[in-house]
Amino acid sequence: MKRRRIENKATSTIRVKVLYFAQLREAAGAREEEITLVKNSSLNNLISKIWESHPGILHHKKNIQLAVNRKIAGKNLYLREGDQVAVFPPVAGG
Repeated sequence: MKRRRIENKATSTIRVKVLYFAQLREAAGAREEEITLVKNSSLNNLISKIWESHPGILHHKKNIQLAVNRKIAGKNLYLREGDQVAVFPPVAGG
């Protein structure tokens, strides 16, 4: 007989802290929030959840930059419990 692994909700989800900057902060209506995701979620999954919760951010969809734990990240990056995700417009420097 095979054993099945049963995970309770506490271990099958992760929580990440999302920080919003500049006009994205205004569109979200918050400086930061904690979002719960299914374990093994990617940054792309988080973005989809943000669009659902804050449709005003969709207007900025093409210009959003993302950083995970202070490093620019691609949308396919898998998130871990306690990660900090910054959502901000592109930054130009000189």
